[in-house]
Amino acid sequence: MQQMTQIMANLQAASSSEASRPPALKTPSMKAPECFDGTQPFKVRCFIQSCQFLFHNDLANFSPDRKKVLYATSFLIGRAEKWIEPHLSNLTNQDQN
Repeated sequence: MQQMTQIMANLQAASSSEASRPPALKTPSMKAPECFDGTQPFKVRCFIQSCQFLFHNDLANFSPDRKKVLYATSFLIGRAEKWIEPHLSNLTNQDQN
């Protein structure tokens, strides 16, 4: 009987400590970067900074660096997209080896 009382006391202590624990914080969602087409090179800094904010905000989903590259590449259009295409072929070929 004493053992049962001890078990009940342990369970109550565990549940009260969980109740006093603050809720886990959710990672806030952030705006995706605007597409970059390469026609205005001075905008590349803003594009990269937007991507970096997102990466730092959600480290778990953007590791390894390959995920960062693929994500940022998905926002390249026009001239910038044409420029990155051969590099993406190299990246995907590495995955197959």
